[in-house]
Amino acid sequence: MLNLPLLLAQTTNTTADGSGPMAIANEAVSRLDILNHPDELLSALANLHVVWASVFVVVGLLCVINGYKWHKGVVIICALLAGLGLGNLLSKQMGDSWIVVAVLGLLCAIVAAPMLRFAVAIFGGLTGAFIGANLWTAFTTSPDSHLAGAAMGFIAMGLATFLIFRIVVVTFTSIGGAAMVVLGSITLMMHVPAWKDSVQSNLAANQLLIPLLVSAAAIMGIVLQQSKIRRADREEEAAAA
Repeated sequence: MLNLPLLLAQTTNTTADGSGPMAIANEAVSRLDILNHPDELLSALANLHVVWASVFVVVGLLCVINGYKWHKGVVIICALLAGLGLGNLLSKQMGDSWIVVAVLGLLCAIVAAPMLRFAVAIFGGLTGAFIGANLWTAFTTSPDSHLAGAAMGFIAMGLATFLIFRIVVVTFTSIGGAAMVVLGSITLMMHVPAWKDSVQSNLAANQLLIPLLVSAAAIMGIVLQQSKIRRADREEEAAAA
């Protein structure tokens, strides 16, 4: 039976075990190379409600398939969620005020709408930081300095937004959507008692398995979105002729 109060509590990271969508987001922000730390990631996902896992999969698939087509809405929603996360952090020092959370969330969404290109630069940069940190940890001998890879990724993707806007949008929606699909799917599998131990042991045994799954899903999303964009461009050119 659906427990709505529990879901609402998880959204604001106030469950007894401290896990929920906001907690997972905080974990990713505090450790940008989280995909290369399967034990910590699986521990957070194990306590995520099955409904939120399903939401992750559905929203992630929509981003992977139609991220560029719907990128304005995606960016505004990302800005809203970022504002809610920031408001959640600030509200803890102000008596857990819902007003602070709501106001900051709405403010970020309202500001992002007319400044779409700059918002894309920020979220594209964050995606680049996420990519850079995980690549640094996966392929260097100094994983503790993964923030160097994150910084390079942030700068590269942020600047690329103003040169190859379309490609950056396709990349960040595909990677973000792929991460949601993979993590949501893993969570759903761990909610099946017969599969839980096997899923956890297999994923924890190979540090690169989760990054590879996310990368494969992201590449499929990039190829799919690019093909749809090219098809739309050809149809537009044919109509203009």
